[in-house]
Amino acid sequence: MPQPVAPLTSDLAKKYRQQRRGALTLYGVALLLLLSIFAWILYEQYRQELQTLETRNAARADVVVEWAKGVFAQSGQALFSVAELVQLQGMPTEGESSAIQQALRNRTRSVDWVDDIGVIDAEGIVQASARSADSIGRDLSSSSFFQKFRDQDDRTELVTPLYSTAPDERYYLYQARRLTRDNGEFDGIAVARISPAVFERALQRLGVSNGESIALVDGELKLIARLPSLEDPFTAGWQVDSPETLAMLERDVDKWSLRVTSPLDQRERLFQMQWIEELPLLVVVGEDVHLQLANWRQRAGILAGVMLLIAILGAWGVRHYLNRLRFEHRLHQSEAELRISATAFQTHLGMLIADANGHVLKVNNTFTRITGYSEAELVGKSPRMLNSGRHDAAFYRKLWQRVQVAGSWEGEIWSRRKNGDVFPEWLTISAVYDPQGTLTHYVATMSDISESKAAEQEIHQLAFYDPLTGLANRRLFMDRMEAALKDVNRHSRWGALLFIDIDNFKQINDTLGHYVGDQLLQHLARLMGQMLRETDTLARLGSDEFAVLIEGLGKSREHTAELAENIAQKLQDMISQPMTVRDDSLSVTASIGITVVSDHTSTVDDYLQQADMALFQAKSSGRCALSFFDPTMQAELLARVRLENELRQALANEEWQLYFQPQVDQDGRCIGVEGLLRWQHPERGLVMPGVFIPLLESTELINPVGDWVLEAACQQLAQWAHQPGFAELSVAVNVSPLQFRQVDFVNKVESILQRTGAPSHKLKLEVTESLFVEERDDAREKMLQLKQQGVRFALDDYGTGYSSLAYLAHLPLDQLKIDQSFVQQVIDSKANAAIVESTIALAQSLSLEIVAEGVERDDQQAWLLAHGCRAYQGFLYGKAMPLNVLEMWLRHEHLAL
Repeated sequence: MPQPVAPLTSDLAKKYRQQRRGALTLYGVALLLLLSIFAWILYEQYRQELQTLETRNAARADVVVEWAKGVFAQSGQALFSVAELVQLQGMPTEGESSAIQQALRNRTRSVDWVDDIGVIDAEGIVQASARSADSIGRDLSSSSFFQKFRDQDDRTELVTPLYSTAPDERYYLYQARRLTRDNGEFDGIAVARISPAVFERALQRLGVSNGESIALVDGELKLIARLPSLEDPFTAGWQVDSPETLAMLERDVDKWSLRVTSPLDQRERLFQMQWIEELPLLVVVGEDVHLQLANWRQRAGILAGVMLLIAILGAWGVRHYLNRLRFEHRLHQSEAELRISATAFQTHLGMLIADANGHVLKVNNTFTRITGYSEAELVGKSPRMLNSGRHDAAFYRKLWQRVQVAGSWEGEIWSRRKNGDVFPEWLTISAVYDPQGTLTHYVATMSDISESKAAEQEIHQLAFYDPLTGLANRRLFMDRMEAALKDVNRHSRWGALLFIDIDNFKQINDTLGHYVGDQLLQHLARLMGQMLRETDTLARLGSDEFAVLIEGLGKSREHTAELAENIAQKLQDMISQPMTVRDDSLSVTASIGITVVSDHTSTVDDYLQQADMALFQAKSSGRCALSFFDPTMQAELLARVRLENELRQALANEEWQLYFQPQVDQDGRCIGVEGLLRWQHPERGLVMPGVFIPLLESTELINPVGDWVLEAACQQLAQWAHQPGFAELSVAVNVSPLQFRQVDFVNKVESILQRTGAPSHKLKLEVTESLFVEERDDAREKMLQLKQQGVRFALDDYGTGYSSLAYLAHLPLDQLKIDQSFVQQVIDSKANAAIVESTIALAQSLSLEIVAEGVERDDQQAWLLAHGCRAYQGFLYGKAMPLNVLEMWLRHEHLAL
């Protein structure tokens, strides 16, 4: 098969894409700019067309307004003359109006657009009419325009909206003038009735252009007249429904322009609306927008066509340019491919080309550099001369079968250089066929993987072996343990697991340096490896901790344990032999923990834990010892772990309780109490502190629990401070050295006192002598800070620790407590009696209070009193009890102050 063509170089492809993108961008920007110019031109023409329409409409509206004002001015003159006639002749009465009616008829003939003129008296009765004699005597007192004249004496003339008051129910406009007597009183009105037809005829004389409309509407938007005229139902008096017009009327403006769809003919029009001054009439002049913008749309179509033509021509030019650009790019691409083909052969991979018979035709420089053979030494020969001899004939037969079937083969293979060195390589062989499918050539590529193989070996070494000793590391040891457990079940032969720890190895590093320590570990690893079998696994798990896995020792536990013990003793003897490092003679010992690998039901972690526990037991028994795993160890460990988990749960659930044991004086009065911690376990019930206090201290849970005890004691002090029978009681609590050494211990105590409001001088903190073994100055500084707040201190269990008169005199103590182990023996033991007696004397000389703990009998109390001790605590006076029981006991015994 032919080899694939080399891809385009990134530079040529990038340049082609940039040029193509640039041409398209330029075309797009130019087209967008041209489109923006055309759009601006069309918009300006559109705006000018609408502005022209508005100007023409405003002019037409002004003409109509002036004409309407002239109409009502002439009719107003007629009414004025009627008013003068009535004022001269007086208001006619029924039957005596013939003379004034004749005068009214003369006025209607002189003003042809007035349909009728009449006179209405002050009571609203029609007294005269030019043309409607039957209307004489009609009562119009309830009409709104009459009431306006009657009630508002400041109005002289009035023009009404359309009214339908005539007997024929046709709509008319009424123009009226107020009539007054000589004394100024209301005497009636003179009225001219004007038919809407007058306005329609007048509008027809004005004439309208195509698409134009002129209309008159009254103040209530009832149609008076319109040109062009409309057939029914659009007659005079028709109510115009135009929310846009109503909105403009509410704004109280005189004239405005509005573009809406006409409610009369449903054509979109640009309207100019203008009120006739002092008349309730609105002139509406409109132009059909669609007709008026016809020329603009024609121009817009022409411009759009020009724009489309320019776009097509531009697209054709861009396409022509892109085709030429593509041709140039392909030309450059072909040149680049030729250069790539010329240089690809000189790649970092070794390349060999052979004919169909397997004879070498050409090799590149990399192939020569890897194998050491020149091209002249290889051409015409078979590549078999590179065979390393590590692969048999079957391997090569399968290789060439794969090439013949699949067309290629690749994999790892060993070859031989010209100098005879054998090296690993990654080889790819491909068969090349012509278009007719005939095999023509073989192409092989190779890369020297010697460095990667070495790196792979180094990675394997680092992953599974200890770099200092060369022994198996923890990871490899765990894998061997997994395999050993499977073999135990398969072959029923037990094994043993040994943990070996070098005693006091840290001292060697600290005194002689880490180099000597490393030399010692390497020496011991070498000696142990020589003594063990090849099937045994020796590993270094940590700093100075080794592990030995011995498989297939025996078929019974006893026999296996006996053999494992013998091997462990030999290892101990070998390790204890002196060795010399840097002219220094070293002699070390080892502790060994042993567990028997007996079944596959236990996991690797289980056996590692068992061996570790056995090693811990060996080191605890004095070092340089052997110890087998005992199931009781694991039971104790599990119990400890379970108890620790339950303690953490107790802290979260607040399962703690504070019990109180009374402290009394020589008269039997209670002077204070000691707060003692109890654990109310949900299943075990009440748990005493001896069970859990050591574990609290070893896990440092004593810090949050101690804070809880302090908080509870101070809360109780604050409550008792307001109760007369308990206000003088003090509360003592034990403080662990770990708790006291906290950096923020003083701040915590001060914060608790401030938060609870407890009297600080009633709080007594009991500390033990172990607190002052380390950092005595720091402890003294904290005690002094708390003393300034009023807190008192007692030294608990005095005489059982590292008693020292030096720190006793140095510390700001207030009280000594004699341990109960001494107090309970003062009667029977002279030695204990002497210790207690000297302690009392010492406290008195230092002005310290003294309290004896563990007082259980009267004779003990009498002895203490005789020797100067006047404060006691013990079962003789009361056990530790809950708060409610203590308060009842105090009231019952009348011991409270």
